[in-house]
Amino acid sequence: MPALPNLEATFDVIVVGAGHAGTEAAVAAARLGARVAIVTSALETIGQMSCNPAIGGVAKGTVVREVDALGGIMGRATDLATLQFRMLNRGKGPAVWAPRAQCDRGLYRRAVRVLLEEHATLMTIQGTVARLLLHGTGEDVAGVETLEGRRFGATCVVLTTGTFLRGRIHIGTETRLAGGRAGEAPAIHLAEQLEAIGLEVARFKTGTPPRIDGRSVDYSRLDRQESEIEAFDYSWSHFWETPRRRGEDTRHPEQLPCWITFAGEEAKEVVRENIGRSAMYGGAIGSRGPRYCPSVEDKILRFPDAERHQIFLEPEGHDTHEMYVNGLSTSLPVDVQLRMLHAVPGLESARMTRAGYAIEYDYYPPTQLDATLQLRALPGLFFAGQINGTTGYEEAAGQGVIAGYNAALRSRGETPLIH
Repeated sequence: MPALPNLEATFDVIVVGAGHAGTEAAVAAARLGARVAIVTSALETIGQMSCNPAIGGVAKGTVVREVDALGGIMGRATDLATLQFRMLNRGKGPAVWAPRAQCDRGLYRRAVRVLLEEHATLMTIQGTVARLLLHGTGEDVAGVETLEGRRFGATCVVLTTGTFLRGRIHIGTETRLAGGRAGEAPAIHLAEQLEAIGLEVARFKTGTPPRIDGRSVDYSRLDRQESEIEAFDYSWSHFWETPRRRGEDTRHPEQLPCWITFAGEEAKEVVRENIGRSAMYGGAIGSRGPRYCPSVEDKILRFPDAERHQIFLEPEGHDTHEMYVNGLSTSLPVDVQLRMLHAVPGLESARMTRAGYAIEYDYYPPTQLDATLQLRALPGLFFAGQINGTTGYEEAAGQGVIAGYNAALRSRGETPLIH
């Protein structure tokens, strides 16, 4: 194919988006020797943990180890950022025990960027991708163009756009904000181009809970949960050449506790009384969401006989008192979120630092992909992560590895990796 005009640079693989799918795709391609660019709207958000700053859990922990075995960086970044470690599911046999790490959000993000920049053939670029560049009449992909007017050529492009494609944030039935994440703009132009190409498009939704100021919590009413990192001497990655602990020094930061409380009858009543004001139950959102990440509204309506629902207060990092309220994901209005929080034991005087919200965005049913995660309708274009209708950091990372390897192999005309 003839070269496109006015290209700033040309790469073997361009990755759009620098979350968990994008960073793994970029590293996978670079490990095969490809010249790679990873393009993101803000370099400071590379490796951002958009929801809970935790890695692993039941089944997910296994995926992290698989990503690590394939050369991915999620395990190493987690080892460098772990604030608290737990081995879940120990009521069953060791074969199904599930490692889970609560991470320092800032340390994790910085670790991912450092691990990316270890690869000499990988370039990070700040910019918002507005459209794909195509050869001829659109028979295959040729690169990307950003809103800032920068044009980059590539043999293959991997889209890992997360929740940004026509993203819309919902807080209650009346507050709707265009956004791919709180405080960040959605990707509209690229979504419109993908739809114009003729792809099947659907909408998906997910949500996040409110965050609170840990200084406003009454810890005397909560159960304290300590880290188990020393008991298991656990490392996520097999790449380390030195032990996790050497004397007083550890690879990870000082460990912090998590705290356990619950949403009892008082909190449940607040939700039931206001269910019609929830974006998900009041008609503002009609799309589907993940089965294993239900909102508090889902839990209370689907399990009306449950006496209470467990809540974990999880630290966000050593540099902040902010805490993640795991178990209260919601799209209720702000005033109801505050009432719900204050009905939880220990949170009677809690100050809400960020409101919870639901987010709705475009995804493309993955039946449009082949086994390499390449789009059948547009050779050279690969999808990974939430753009495929999945959710979760670990699932995104796994798809990113496979898409990145296959994009690099295709750019060299080599046999694809079918996982």
